Amino acid sequence: MADTDVHTLLPETEAWLRAAPGLPYPQALAAQFPRIANALAAVRHDPQALRERFHELLHDHRGGRRGFPLDVMMDLLALREALVHDDTPPEVDDSTKWVS
Repeated sequence: MADTDVHTLLPETEAWLRAAPGLPYPQALAAQFPRIANALAAVRHDPQALRERFHELLHDHRGGRRGFPLDVMMDLLALREALVHDDTPPEVDDSTKWVS
């Protein structure tokens, strides 16, 4: 992605987010973290990569990260639930979950 993509929601990302079935448009994510929305859209056709991207976003593996505002976290969780179809329930490890 080009440098301008960091601060701008790409038109194809917006179209993808608006077309997500049964899901309201994730306004907080799109407005506050367009880079993350663009990154998710870039891997949307690869289920394993999408699953991994959500895992990295929703768990603090480096330690000391600030986390997301609650509205963004809710958007991310809703997107993950709608888009990532796991055969088994996710492992629960609250020691790495974070939200500010």
